[in-house]
This record gives sequence, structure tokens and C-alpha cells, in this order.
Amino acid sequence: MINIPTNRLVDISMKQNKHDKILWVAAKLIKEKGFKGTSLQKIADGVGLHKSTLFHYFKNKEGLLLEILAKSIGEGNANLERIANHNGLEPEEKLKRAIHNHLTLSMKHFDNVNIYLNELRSLSNKTRAIHLEKRKKYEKNFVKIVRELKQKGYFHGLDLKIVGFGLLGILNWVPKWYKSGGPLTIDEISDIYYRMILKR
Repeated sequence: MINIPTNRLVDISMKQNKHDKILWVAAKLIKEKGFKGTSLQKIADGVGLHKSTLFHYFKNKEGLLLEILAKSIGEGNANLERIANHNGLEPEEKLKRAIHNHLTLSMKHFDNVNIYLNELRSLSNKTRAIHLEKRKKYEKNFVKIVRELKQKGYFHGLDLKIVGFGLLGILNWVPKWYKSGGPLTIDEISDIYYRMILKR
């Protein structure tokens, strides 16, 4: 076990907090002004840093965008993998939890999800491929749940990938129209989608 001096732990914590603040400010600005309309100077001003200090945390603006996108997909992948591989859950319950997980994280990372829907094209081909590889892992676990449901008689005669992508398309669109404080909560919307999909 490595012993880290107390003052070093404080430094690490402060750096992490600053790192997270940069991501938060950048996500807000990019969602409002777009990737091209958001400069590193605007991000630095929003955080209260000198522009040059940003390069201690991120290589460039594209690297910053990639990390914004990775923040939500990383947590989503970890949660969905646990759900999809849980041997004690029936496929129906897995789908219910997968939908709730997706929508809950969509609200938690609201700006990040909207950035994904609008700004993925702003990444270079190489960087986009890195992000899409993580998306494929998420999609694969979602389709795995759909496959288990098909074995129980659901989605008879339907292409599983199309079903999975269709479900994800519906869920991904929620951040586009959802308003906090509206007539329905995310839990209620999650239940509606689950019942609609399985016709219950």
C-alpha cells in the first residue's frame, strides 16, 4: 500500500475538483454555444483560470470534448454491464433497470447527453472512433438484454439489433424534450417506456 502525505491528498483532491469544474463549465458552454462557438478562453474565464492553465488538465479542446462525452458513457457502461450480467434477475427486470439507469444518467449528465446528440461530428475521425467504441459496448449489453427477452417470447420475428437500437433511440431523445419540474418524473417516464415496450 502506498502512503500519500496528507498535504499531497489535499492537492490531489483540489486538482480533481478543478478538473471536474472545468468539465462542468465546458459542458454548459458547449451545450449553449456549440463546440465551435466555445473557445478555451471562454472556458477558462468560466472556471476562473488563466487559459494556459487548462493545458495542465487537457491536451486540447477536442480532448476536453472527448472527456465530457466519456464521463456519462463510462458510468452508464459500468451500471448496464452489472444489470445485463446479473444472473439473479429475470430479463424483464433487467430491461426495467436498464431503462431507469439510462434515463437517470441522462438527467444526471443532461448537458453531456445533449452534446453527444449534437456535437459528436465535431470530433476527428480518430477521436470519434475512441468514443464510438465505448458506445458499442453499451449497445452490446443492451442488445444482450433484448436477446434474453426474445428467448422468453418477446420481439418474435424481429431483428434484435434493430430492436435494441430503436429502444436506445427512444431513450436518447428524452433529454431533448424533458423539462425538470414537469408533470412527470423520470421514474414515471421510465415506467411508461418499460410498460410500452413490453405492452404491460
